[in-house]
Amino acid sequence: MESTRSRDFALGLAFFGALALLLYYTIVLTGFSLADKTQLEAYFPDARGLKNGDAVLVAGRPIGTVRDIQYYDQRPFATRIGVSMEFEEPPNLHEGYTMRVAEFTVLGGRVVEIDPGPSENPPLAEGIELVGTVDESALESLNSLIGENREGVKQLIDNLVTASDDVAQGKGVLGALIHDEELRDNVSSTVLDLSTLMEDLKDGKGTLGALLQDEATREKVIALIEDAGAAAGDLRGVLTAARDGEGLIGALLNDPGMREDATALLHNLEQASGRLDLILHDAQEGGAGLLGTLISDQDLADDASELLANLSEVSRRLKDGEGSLGRLLSEDEAYEELVQALRSLNGQLEDAREAQPISTFTQLLFGNF
Repeated sequence: MESTRSRDFALGLAFFGALALLLYYTIVLTGFSLADKTQLEAYFPDARGLKNGDAVLVAGRPIGTVRDIQYYDQRPFATRIGVSMEFEEPPNLHEGYTMRVAEFTVLGGRVVEIDPGPSENPPLAEGIELVGTVDESALESLNSLIGENREGVKQLIDNLVTASDDVAQGKGVLGALIHDEELRDNVSSTVLDLSTLMEDLKDGKGTLGALLQDEATREKVIALIEDAGAAAGDLRGVLTAARDGEGLIGALLNDPGMREDATALLHNLEQASGRLDLILHDAQEGGAGLLGTLISDQDLADDASELLANLSEVSRRLKDGEGSLGRLLSEDEAYEELVQALRSLNGQLEDAREAQPISTFTQLLFGNF
């Protein structure tokens, strides 16, 4: 008895659940509502599979439903299909509105899309006839595209067939990859090397890896690039100044007289270099002249070396204040004494010069005793 009650309760629950679900989907799919609805009728040249219950989108919002579709044989082609639409809230249409029957998805289904028009435009007058258009389906658009480019599509198909044949015969890179085992191994090895390289870069190995991972190295490289940019700017300034005739380079580039003087100087240097080279050649061959003698005569070279050494020693001793001359150069007191002695000697010579006439007169008067 208890089992029968449980079974009846479960059956009743399933029945009323299915009834509620059916009622819900009926209301959702048919747009059933107890609220007042607004009716709107528009005309199209074709229905393109539009049916009752299809959605009506206003500015992309599904707020309406198609309620009836009629064909009027006596009306013009552009308005031979009448579509009645029902809205929960009436759309405010303005001048410049658009209305079209379009595909809901690529797989099928139709909707009516309405663009109310710019809100700043005046609203449509009451009683005006609404006229819309029909969009081509994706398949129709594709068929039109193929029809307009039939030769190109045929050429594309022929190219695909040729490429497929080449691949099957091992021609080209793709064919070689499919048929040449060695090439496949090389490509596989290259891919593996690239993978290893990317791992090294990720781990910061190598110069590029350090640039990617090490902030200090990256800053050094940036500083180096900035310095190079500054140097390039300076060089550009120098070249600009040279072009404007500033500085020595500018004078050489722009002043003909300066160019001639520089050319003459280089010519003279070339001649002097040739003569010096000739002198050195003669000296090495033991020719005439002091340099040749010094190079060829070992005794004279030794004497010259000894003379230079003695001069170096004398110079050192003078610098260190050794000897009379060194003391004169380094000691102020010795210098002052020498100056006083020279002054005293100069005074005595001056007195002797002044007394010379008296001595001569005395000798003439008295004679020599």
